[in-house]
Amino acid sequence: MSGPDHAALAARLAAGATPDGVAILKRSRARVTARAGDAVLKVYREKPDTAAREARALERARARGVPVPELLAQGERWTATRWRDDARPATRADLPLLLRAIADAHARGMLHGDLHLGNLLVRGSEVIFLDLQRARFLPWIPGLLRRRELGFFAYSLLDPLPPELETVRFWRDRRAQRRWKSRTARCLAETGGFTAFAHGADGGFRRRDADASALAAALAALPELAPLKTGRNGRLYRRAPWVIKEFARAADARRAWIGGNGLEARGIATCRPLAWAGRFLLMEDGGGTLADWVDAEFAKSSDDEQAELARALGGLLARLHARGVYHGDLKANNVVWRPGEPPRLLDYGRVHFGARVSRRRRVKNLAQLNAALPDLVPARLREAALASYLAAGGTRDDCAALRRDVIAESLRRAHRWSGC
Repeated sequence: MSGPDHAALAARLAAGATPDGVAILKRSRARVTARAGDAVLKVYREKPDTAAREARALERARARGVPVPELLAQGERWTATRWRDDARPATRADLPLLLRAIADAHARGMLHGDLHLGNLLVRGSEVIFLDLQRARFLPWIPGLLRRRELGFFAYSLLDPLPPELETVRFWRDRRAQRRWKSRTARCLAETGGFTAFAHGADGGFRRRDADASALAAALAALPELAPLKTGRNGRLYRRAPWVIKEFARAADARRAWIGGNGLEARGIATCRPLAWAGRFLLMEDGGGTLADWVDAEFAKSSDDEQAELARALGGLLARLHARGVYHGDLKANNVVWRPGEPPRLLDYGRVHFGARVSRRRRVKNLAQLNAALPDLVPARLREAALASYLAAGGTRDDCAALRRDVIAESLRRAHRWSGC
């Protein structure tokens, strides 16, 4: 395919068209990536200078012996590189090979700048680096920059952190916090996943995949519904397939909207928030809570189901704390769970996000849930949940000391539980 053909295809892709014989690989507001024959076209919509920057980086990397795609042609807003049928996406199983390739690239003076699993291809024993728009080339790369890049790469591998990358845990966690914060902020702006939503004079946002007219109809029907629960902080309604919470203040509803989306950005399962407007929050209806299941099903449940419950609760708390999340109202009525399903958080109005969760708050969360579980849940399962928490959380707590503090705090709270 000749250069002018690339330019013509790039122009049509930039205009939003999909030319015959062209397969769209990825499309966003900033960039369109497409395959046309043996070429991969990247068309930059928002920052056209990125095309020239990537073209230069590809040439410099190739000159230094770093495996990168072959540059076929370039224009003011686009690049064309050769498609490789003999290469496949990298996976976590390729980690030893990937680490050797990254170390080699660093030794050759290249910092990728956006290194994650999706920007690496494997061809036999060779690793090909993609998307070099942020690449930097230096005579020598300091250890700090190498560790930082490896930490960012480690974030893309998901949990658990491989032992080979334990030394870059700080940078992995820093990358995670920034990414989670950025993703959470999208719920308060016009983005690909969210858009403005209003109920009367009250404004807010909704998920784009949620039907605006159906959500509006649900809110309009509230005067006809009897509340499931009424408290000082608001009222709760059910209108299938949603639960609607009316908060006492619009600020509280906004906080819950951010909290629910923040949990999702951090990989915590929730009954997803779908829309927020003024004092109202609409979320998925997850059905009965953990407390409901224990009251109705626990006595006739199997040993395997009870063991699954302990693992689920310990794992949920471990994931929350490992991701810097403290839930200020973590109780059995705010968790939805049934055997065979992951636990999901139902209420997220008192969620706090940070770099880490202090031991005092971790003890409080463990005690909150422990104290709120019905008396039917015996001590052996509470012990198993604590053991699961310690095993999954990667903390260095002394088990006996943590157990003692959790029991003391549980007894002090004494919601429903009468002993250990």
